[in-house]
Amino acid sequence: MTKQLTILFWGFIYGEVIGYISAALSGGTFSPLFSGLFAMVVGIVMVNGLNYFVKSPTK
Repeated sequence: MTKQLTILFWGFIYGEVIGYISAALSGGTFSPLFSGLFAMVVGIVMVNGLNYFVKSPTK
């Protein structure tokens, strides 16, 4: 549970930063809520997908 909350927290933070920089460089509008939530969802999907495909070796 803690791992999932950490992913959500840092996904939101990185989404804000990347969204702000990309909006500034492209001249578009910055939507803090959308960029943060989108990064959170992508982060959860990517980490859980990697955990599904990459498993620790069994002895």
